[in-house]
Amino acid sequence: MGVHDLVIEGCFVNAYGIIRGEIGIDGGFITDVRRQGLRGEKRICTRGCLVFPGFIDIHVHLRDDGSHEWSYKEDFNTGARAAIHGGVTAVADMPNTPHPAKTVGRVKEKKRLASVAAIDVLFYGAVTMDNLGEIARMCDEVIAFKIYLCETTGGLYMDERCLPVALSVLLRAGMPLVIHCENQNMISAGLRENPETELSAVRYVLRTLRELKHGEMSPHLHGESAEENSATENMERERGRVLVNIAHVSVYDTVRLIRTSCGCADVAVCCEVTPHHLFFSTDDRVRDRRLNVYPPLRSKHDAQQLFNAFKRGHIDFLASDHAPHTAEEKVRGEAGIPNLDTYGSFAGWLIRKGVPPERIAAACSYNPARFLSLRDRGLIEKGMRADITVIDLKKTRRIRSDALFTKCGWSPFEGYELPSVKHTILKGDVKSEYDEVFC
Repeated sequence: MGVHDLVIEGCFVNAYGIIRGEIGIDGGFITDVRRQGLRGEKRICTRGCLVFPGFIDIHVHLRDDGSHEWSYKEDFNTGARAAIHGGVTAVADMPNTPHPAKTVGRVKEKKRLASVAAIDVLFYGAVTMDNLGEIARMCDEVIAFKIYLCETTGGLYMDERCLPVALSVLLRAGMPLVIHCENQNMISAGLRENPETELSAVRYVLRTLRELKHGEMSPHLHGESAEENSATENMERERGRVLVNIAHVSVYDTVRLIRTSCGCADVAVCCEVTPHHLFFSTDDRVRDRRLNVYPPLRSKHDAQQLFNAFKRGHIDFLASDHAPHTAEEKVRGEAGIPNLDTYGSFAGWLIRKGVPPERIAAACSYNPARFLSLRDRGLIEKGMRADITVIDLKKTRRIRSDALFTKCGWSPFEGYELPSVKHTILKGDVKSEYDEVFC
């Protein structure tokens, strides 16, 4: 048995279970997994911690593009450092910036800018009715696509009447798709606070998917017969089908609709939830104006129902929806919350509140990797990339603005005590230790 570049010993959490032992890392990949006995040039002991496959955040807004109009809020360097601080090893960046990512050229420009980032930054392509002819060409440049059913930056709003045509094009492309589901007509009528604004949009998406004739009808990803299956099992079973993700669900009825709906034979629908929709409520928004988000925060009862659904494995992803605005912009009413610095700490909080660690491994690592077709990560197994997130459940940290790496410089969790991310490891290279980031 040879000497590895790095050996990590500890309690390793995969979506399918937990083992205690050691992993050997060489050349940025996991080359051995054993109970004991591995030798390494370097050794990390993670006693008292849980060791996860590197967390992958499938929904972030890093703000920068070729215009640089928003780089004062965040850029790819500061966003990557905030991600590392939060235990995140890869992110997928949304397209709604001043120069929206809806052409090959604009995506390539964002990739060029992101080359400075210390983590993998992947990109969504925007879908509008005026760029459907560009979709096939964009597939080689983006990791997935995004549709907005309400108004957003860059003129990316898609009228729901156009959705069937757009979905037909995207399903032929065979790429993952994320949909922001809020009913623009209800928003225009001043009804954004009504949960029906989200529910009506989700119903329409599900109905449209059912009506598209892409083969015989079959049970949906979360059909009633699968009600007790975990998200991990569902994602595994649905390999090879086009995945449609409903972004940032804010009420449990949305989750229930998704799980009990029927879809097309070649389409599976999943969903994500954000830390703020699990942790905060309308009561908090009254106290702190910075908690303005879209979709809005809901009642404490809604937050508890979403937490219970996440704990049961009925929600597929924990997504930060990292949306950095300056404190001054938040006072003026901008919607969005920065969550990257605290992503891993919030995952630790969920575990302390009773969420099984395997659920965290599924929602933060395995399912995101499968959704984005990152086949070399998402599990701690031989042959996988050595992207690792280590959470210290015994050591808490009080979230402080002066210890954040996001350029916007604030967090909704300031003042709260949350578990610490001890290490973020990228391809076998230790990039952080608690509040220190080494890049």
